[in-house]
Amino acid sequence: MIVFDKDGNIQQRCLDEGMSPGQAEEIISRFHDSIGWDAVASDVTPSAPLSAGTWDEIVSIAASSLINSGLSVERREVLDWHTHLGDLHAEDQPLIKNLPRFLRYFQYHGVMIAICTSDDRPSTDACLRNWNITDLVDHSICGDEVEQGKPSPQPLMELCRRAGVDPSECVVVGDTTSDTLMGARAGASLVVGVLTGSGTKEQLLESAAHVVLPSIQYLKDYLLLRRGPSGSMADYDEGLDERHSPIKVRAG
Repeated sequence: MIVFDKDGNIQQRCLDEGMSPGQAEEIISRFHDSIGWDAVASDVTPSAPLSAGTWDEIVSIAASSLINSGLSVERREVLDWHTHLGDLHAEDQPLIKNLPRFLRYFQYHGVMIAICTSDDRPSTDACLRNWNITDLVDHSICGDEVEQGKPSPQPLMELCRRAGVDPSECVVVGDTTSDTLMGARAGASLVVGVLTGSGTKEQLLESAAHVVLPSIQYLKDYLLLRRGPSGSMADYDEGLDERHSPIKVRAG
């Protein structure tokens, strides 16, 4: 089985509560730091809560940050805000072109497809619908369906229980250290990092990824090449020249 990972309002609130523009900017900066948002780069911080945490964790961190900054905000307000956001993934684009065709290739060869995500169920289902892959995903588990989120092994263990497979029969693919650590701790046979999210090559390799690919588009070719003449990973890895290859393999 292959398991894939799937402010202006704050400023106005500060001003409404009598704070200066300078104070508002400072609060927003601390808020960004707490959830893992790089405002300069307009991107998430690698493997920070915003990219790797569950929605419940993000809501708690966001509420705590705003409350500790002196704003009269309750956790319920932040939770209500998230609940009424609607379809967060309505405009999201698939990470690769022809994603349904990509997944059908594996299903044709008898490989189950699964999703293990920190997002909640409503947003996950919306994403699968918008990408037209609902019928191609055999099993899925979300952050609001487990007691412990990534990097705990629990999400993958529960997903495997539902699917009727052992973690050692799984290839885990993810773009954060939470994904790779979860896979390793659960005992996945192969943990693949991809560079289409917030994790860097170095972070993913150091957090138990066996290999790092530019994107999931390389997965099929890597799995085919990995087998080598004798079917072992070493056959492929020993002949790999990393100076010219986009595929990076963990030493040892």
